[in-house]
Amino acid sequence: MSVSTSGRRFPRGRDARPGARLVLLGLGSNREPEAHIPRAVEELTYAYDLLFKSTRYVGPPEGLDGEEAAEAPPYSNVSVLIRTADTYDVLRGSLREIEAQLGRDRSQKGVVTIDIDILLIQGEVVRNDGGDVIVPHPDLAKKRHAAIPSAEVAPAMVLPHTGQRVAQLAAELA
Repeated sequence: MSVSTSGRRFPRGRDARPGARLVLLGLGSNREPEAHIPRAVEELTYAYDLLFKSTRYVGPPEGLDGEEAAEAPPYSNVSVLIRTADTYDVLRGSLREIEAQLGRDRSQKGVVTIDIDILLIQGEVVRNDGGDVIVPHPDLAKKRHAAIPSAEVAPAMVLPHTGQRVAQLAAELA
């Protein structure tokens, strides 16, 4: 009897490693988002224990001014909730690989095929070398495109450094 492998991957399934915790990710695109976001979600499904995905939030780019904002295409954003025991650095590296696979070119300003941000890690605060908080992601408390889809998939998650729930942030920004 011979067995042929199709090369097809299967989702990882539940991450039962010690230390596995919930991680909230934000996905955004303004270049063919109807193709890039589902592809990114598919890649995340194969790489992680993906628990929930929000509906797509479409809106103007936030943080741009004047002519730049008027000329920029609208952004599509989705939040997903995964479970993983990966460290911040390992997770970040994996997400950068997925972005690269999907054609992300960080040298192109204003054109984003896919952006995957770590918005919140259950019970953790991550700081950069300068001491600034980078997780929870600052956009989560300031921008609708991050807060609203996140509240759909993880309303009760708490920002450990402020005690606020994701649903509270979304309500304040809506």
